Amino acid sequence: MRFLTGLGVLSRSAKTIGCTDANIGTQDFIEGRRHLVLGVIYQIIKVQLMADLNLKNTPQLVELVGDIKVVEELSLPPEKILLRWMSFQLKKGGYSKTVTNFSYDVKDAEAYAHLLNVLAPEHSNPSTLKVKDTLERAKLVLEHADKMGCKRYLTAKDIVDGSPNLNLAFVAHIVQHR
Repeated sequence: MRFLTGLGVLSRSAKTIGCTDANIGTQDFIEGRRHLVLGVIYQIIKVQLMADLNLKNTPQLVELVGDIKVVEELSLPPEKILLRWMSFQLKKGGYSKTVTNFSYDVKDAEAYAHLLNVLAPEHSNPSTLKVKDTLERAKLVLEHADKMGCKRYLTAKDIVDGSPNLNLAFVAHIVQHR
């Protein structure tokens, strides 16, 4: 009985903290509906990662405030703010492409290599952008991130596969710990 009560509390708590697709009930847990359980776990992690993504708690975002339009954009969903921040940093570093998603646009690891070179040039590896193999480039990007003190939420394969959830978590961590 306690188990069922605990699952009900978990489901209600997930909804309370802002999990949008927390339509999971105790029966879903009991039956082991993996995709639903993993979905709730991901949303809980995402809520935590995005909780401090505002001007007060993430001063790095102040760089984005150059005009009224950008200030209005800071009321966008956190994913969009991260994309704007990343594109801003990339543009600052002379990267010509715009990143509009956390899957296809980062799969080749070039955007990450440029981003990390802008944020921490002292840890850059000049060969990262010369490497033709995307998996190898992604590995070098993660080595650069490690030197910056960024935790890994993903593997090189996750980058190359274009895993949007893991790439989102990676960029959120870079913003918060840069």
